[in-house]
Amino acid sequence: MNEFMRWLAEHGKDTLETGGLVSGLFYTAASFNADARERRVSNLMELAASHRDLWLQLIEKPELARILRADVNLEKMRVSVVEERFVHLLITHLAVTFTALKTGVLPGLGGLQRDVREFFALPIPQQVWQWSRRFQQTDFVRFVEDVYGR
Repeated sequence: MNEFMRWLAEHGKDTLETGGLVSGLFYTAASFNADARERRVSNLMELAASHRDLWLQLIEKPELARILRADVNLEKMRVSVVEERFVHLLITHLAVTFTALKTGVLPGLGGLQRDVREFFALPIPQQVWQWSRRFQQTDFVRFVEDVYGR
C-alpha cells in the first residue's frame, strides 16, 4: 500500500490530467458524431423539401404533364422550352443529390438507381439529357449512363 501511495503522489497529477484529456477527447468525438448525424438528417429534410417543391410543379403546371408519359411522340411534338428547362432542373437536383450522397453529406438513398433508370427511360427526359449532360460533372454523367444504359 505504501508503494501505491508513493506512486500516486509522484504520478497522480499526470494520471488525472491524462484521464481528463482522454475523457475530453471521447466527449468531443461523441459530440462530433452526434452533430454529423443531425446534419445528415437536416440535409435529408432539406432535400425532401426541394424535391417536393420541384415535383409539385408537375401537378400545378399542366404544360409539364407530358414529361412523365412514356407514349410521347417527339417527332409529332418536340420537347417544349418549358419542358426542357424543367427536366434540366430535375437533372440538376439529381446531380446535387448524387454529389451529396457521394461525399457522405446524405445517408444512402436506396431507390436512387431505380428512379434514374425509370426517369431516363422516358422520351422527354432522355432527349433533354442529351443536351443537359454537357453541363454535368463527369462522374455524375457516368453514373446516369451506367444506370440507364445509354
